[in-house]
Amino acid sequence: MIKPLLFIFLIFLSFGVQAQDLSLPVPDTLKVSNIAQKQGLSQLNVLQFDFDENGYLWAGTEDGLNRFNGYEMTTFTQNYLDGDGLTDDHIRGLFYSEDTLWLGTNTHSLQAYIPSQDKFLHFKDDDIIAADPSLSYAHGVYEINQKFLLVSTLKNCLLINRSSGEIFAVSLPDTSVNDYVVSTFKHSENKIWLGTYFNGIVELDLDSKKITNLPHFDILDNNPVHAFQQRKTDGIMIGTQKGLFMYSFSSEDLKENKQLGSEAGVRCFFDWNEEFYLLGATNGLLFLNKSSLEFKPVFLAGLNNQKYSPVEILQIKKDPSGGIWMGSQGKGLFYYHPARQKFTPKRITLPDEPEKEYISIFNFLREGNDLWMTTTFGYVKHNLDADTYELYRTDRLGYTLVKDEQEQIWGGGFDQGLEKYNRNNDVFEEVTPLTGIPDRDVAEIIPLSKDSMWVSTWSSGIFSVDPATLESQPVQINGKDLHRSRASFKGPDGTLWLGADDGLYRLCKGKTTKYDHDPSNSQSLSNNRVFSITQDKNQNLWIGTAKGLNKLDLQTDRITRYLEQPGLPNDFIYGVLTDNNDDVWVSTNRGLSKLDHETETFTNFTEQDGLQNNEFNGKAAYKDSLGYLYFGGMNGFNIFHADSIPVNQHVGKTIIENVELFGNPIAQNLIYTDTLSFDYDENVITFNFASLNFLLPEKNRYRFKMLGFDKDWRPVTKERTTTYTNLNPGTYTFLVQGSNSDLLWGDPDRLFLTIRAPWYATTYFKILLLMGTLLLITSVFFIRYNRKKAENLRLQKMVEGRTAELRKSNQDLGEAMNLAKEQKDNIAFLMEELNHRVKNNLQLIASLLEIQKESITDELAKNNLEAAQNRLFTIATIHDLLNDKRPGENFKLDLFISTLANELVDFMDASVNLEFHLVPLEVHKKCITPLGIIINELVTNTLKHAFPDNKENKKITISLSQEGSYATLKYHDNGIGFQSNQEKAEDSLGLNLIENLALQLKGSMKIKEEQGTSITIKFEC
Repeated sequence: MIKPLLFIFLIFLSFGVQAQDLSLPVPDTLKVSNIAQKQGLSQLNVLQFDFDENGYLWAGTEDGLNRFNGYEMTTFTQNYLDGDGLTDDHIRGLFYSEDTLWLGTNTHSLQAYIPSQDKFLHFKDDDIIAADPSLSYAHGVYEINQKFLLVSTLKNCLLINRSSGEIFAVSLPDTSVNDYVVSTFKHSENKIWLGTYFNGIVELDLDSKKITNLPHFDILDNNPVHAFQQRKTDGIMIGTQKGLFMYSFSSEDLKENKQLGSEAGVRCFFDWNEEFYLLGATNGLLFLNKSSLEFKPVFLAGLNNQKYSPVEILQIKKDPSGGIWMGSQGKGLFYYHPARQKFTPKRITLPDEPEKEYISIFNFLREGNDLWMTTTFGYVKHNLDADTYELYRTDRLGYTLVKDEQEQIWGGGFDQGLEKYNRNNDVFEEVTPLTGIPDRDVAEIIPLSKDSMWVSTWSSGIFSVDPATLESQPVQINGKDLHRSRASFKGPDGTLWLGADDGLYRLCKGKTTKYDHDPSNSQSLSNNRVFSITQDKNQNLWIGTAKGLNKLDLQTDRITRYLEQPGLPNDFIYGVLTDNNDDVWVSTNRGLSKLDHETETFTNFTEQDGLQNNEFNGKAAYKDSLGYLYFGGMNGFNIFHADSIPVNQHVGKTIIENVELFGNPIAQNLIYTDTLSFDYDENVITFNFASLNFLLPEKNRYRFKMLGFDKDWRPVTKERTTTYTNLNPGTYTFLVQGSNSDLLWGDPDRLFLTIRAPWYATTYFKILLLMGTLLLITSVFFIRYNRKKAENLRLQKMVEGRTAELRKSNQDLGEAMNLAKEQKDNIAFLMEELNHRVKNNLQLIASLLEIQKESITDELAKNNLEAAQNRLFTIATIHDLLNDKRPGENFKLDLFISTLANELVDFMDASVNLEFHLVPLEVHKKCITPLGIIINELVTNTLKHAFPDNKENKKITISLSQEGSYATLKYHDNGIGFQSNQEKAEDSLGLNLIENLALQLKGSMKIKEEQGTSITIKFEC
């Protein structure tokens, strides 16, 4: 393997002279992207390229025409079947102007492509071109002025009038050789110098349309003149196959630049800045000082820092964003952008440690112009001015480094213990044995005051150490040892924050508060392992954990989580810092991220942006007093000031490139189309789009929405395609907006979309249907009207006939109603007469029984007659109640019982106190007769038998209650009791009658002796 210095030396020899080591203020290496076959480039020889007004890059190769959008190439190749397409794949010349891409082809002369029409124009059959076969071999297309283009052909030039399209053929001076033009220079308004392949430099007179020799350039014969460059001072530079030449307009002297040598062919010039040109040469690139004409090589390197071997650069051009494109011979396209290298990676270089090419860094401490670092094998002091490194070897992993209030530097690490820097001897001395700390794994050192600092160990907790005496004593947090406390932060108010493996601790005024992860609480820490703590100007504490970034609002005590999904490249947060703008920077396992404190959006940076590596280390985040941020990782470190990071201010145009229907591209030139229309069943539509920003296009982002369907922008995505399905018929507007790699958003592109309704849902059909419906309704109305009219005439006649009949019927009906009224009155009279006769007969029977009773001496017979008389009285009373005029079929049982009992007592002329407990209850009239007879039997039996010897305080209590569909009648007297006045209850006619009547009521009877006689009858009401 060739050593780098030897490789550079060999490159210098290839230029024929030793390069000047002038420490020029230009880079030694340009970090570039290589656009080649991976991006779909049709062939690696890019002879000429240009840009259109949309921002597309067009490149001509020896095997097709290519259009580049930053992601992939769209290639136009020779179409043998379609005479309207590209007819020659070998593109030697290319120039874009005013919606026309002019092409010089190898065998088919001049062609043009109109992008807005997706159409090729061919000129081979033009009379002038067809007359000379040599005009078919084109070699390049050049802009002469606003009026003319020049097409280089074999032995000739074609002048194209850009406005009229007129073509002029102009012969080169010496047509005996196959000469052709390879470069142009506008010497004056009408005099154009042409660099040729064999005859040096010749002059084209636009007025006469003639080309003549320039004898003072004869020295360049047989030396292809590839490029011209106007100098700031008098004259021009001429790039040839055999070196660089200087020509003075005033002296007409032509001199060769001997420093470059005749072996270095110059293919093109590019104005790099005020002081330098960039030269594309046959063996690579050169920076040339405009004043001193001194030069030095510049190398191309990929994003992985791998340098490309020297390549012949044919053309260099700047795009609208400031990016520089280089077309090469055999290597495709190279793209350099000054905003790509946002960071400069720094490596610790130690001449005595060649095996330590990549040194991992864990902690920083800046002291003046010295930057101290802890590494995997000791401490390193980096002089920022001299760019030198000094190692303080320990062969152990240094993890923490601080300076106390006495300007004393302390360090610590794993199996290293606590160490103190001895400035006099310029060494680090371990002092762990003097402190008595049992653990030699030091994770954090926290200076608290002049007399105290805390030393946090990995497995033995925290110890308070006196910096002067080195005496120590253990410190407990919340009554226990706190292990693995690797992060700390002392707030402006004196609050001390500690981060460990089990959460975040806040120590303020003797009070300790713990914050940890609670799976059920989204406002708790996202993870317990805390790696870094810092505070911004808005009273927010930022905590980096093993799974996410957390913001703790110190005023509300509310925690907000930031995880990988909303924008972080990785959830494992090693370091957290705030810059002078109060934006938050975090280091992760997949790069560096900046959180904008106003928009709360993340900007992510990777190794492509110049980071030391995508993977960083814990504790390797530091901010110095000047506002510089330091982040260390697996392969070195980065130092930067947030305000100095270059930002790509150019936002490329976002373009909807094509639309797919059911996965198949539609045959339309979508870039220049703003309206599409589909049928209602063509409802699976895919949009493909691109933002024409070539600087790190993989970092471009997109957002889109469909007006009429989406309420708001869809979430930001890196995807360049989206599909909509089942769009209802109607009109829509698809909007898509793209950003550049720094998340600056451009103007949206839009596409108006119409989904046609089915024929039965179109407006015309609906109008026709409405008109037809109205016509049908009108017809039906008139038909029904005529029918109704005829029907009304018929009915009128019928009504007249029926009216006569009704008059006769009404007369007959009136007579019938009078007769029915007379019959009803007669029936009512008869019923009254019947009731009167029944009542008289009952009274007559009662009177006969009274007479009969007076004539009977047998006491038993007399009692029987008296019982019959009472029953007859009861029946008469019931008859009166039933024939009383009242609405409905129900009777108030409570009123009936009280009335009947009182009348019975009055009838039998007994001095008994009646007491009623009756609930209001209505029963059907069919129940009245049996209930009346039951009341009669109970009352008469009591009055006759329960109160012998004229007992005082005679009392009868009758109760009525209801429960559900059953009623309960309870009868009680305070007489001598049933067993005392009846020998055989079962032989009593009255009791048998009561029991039978209770059964008739679907009820039951119970008799009970309790200070008299109680009879309970329960029946269905």
